[in-house]
Amino acid sequence: MRLQAGGIAPDFTIKTLRGKEVTLSEHASKRVWLAFFRFAACPLCNLRVHEIIENWSRFAGKVELFAFFQSPAARLEEFVAKQNPPFPLIADPEMRLYATYGVEKGLGAGLSASVMARTLAAKRKGFKVLTPIEGPAFGIPADFLVDRGGAIHTAFYGRTLSDHIPFELVDAFLGQTAGAGAAVAGL
Repeated sequence: MRLQAGGIAPDFTIKTLRGKEVTLSEHASKRVWLAFFRFAACPLCNLRVHEIIENWSRFAGKVELFAFFQSPAARLEEFVAKQNPPFPLIADPEMRLYATYGVEKGLGAGLSASVMARTLAAKRKGFKVLTPIEGPAFGIPADFLVDRGGAIHTAFYGRTLSDHIPFELVDAFLGQTAGAGAAVAGL
């Protein structure tokens, strides 16, 4: 079941890849971005992490980002952690938080021109395209922007395997541009 803007983000406690325990409610005084990716070797996900790192100066100090993957920690180390992201990576191979946040799956999510274009872009950046999959092959990314106090400002559920929240919506959330929160589906 999809979460909606205005609702309270479900609390959780989980360990990051570096062993630090994170409890969402302990970040109630900050803005939080929860990014749910697919599996660690996913070229689309690694491309998105790369793009977040490239744009990190616009988000640093303004939001706490937690990046979730449906892979075990060893696979995160092998693939995503090599990019040295300035935000915590979290392995959730049991997909407990994916279920809590209503992250979806869909066979048709891989059948789009945008997925092909993003896959080619990932290949050009040097990410392997044919990779082992952990968890559902057709998991669809989702992003949640959580306001101070724990209310969901934006619930973004992707439509395709490569669909993440546009950076412009994150900027709006951080007050850098005009915009309002919403439960939105990918474009």
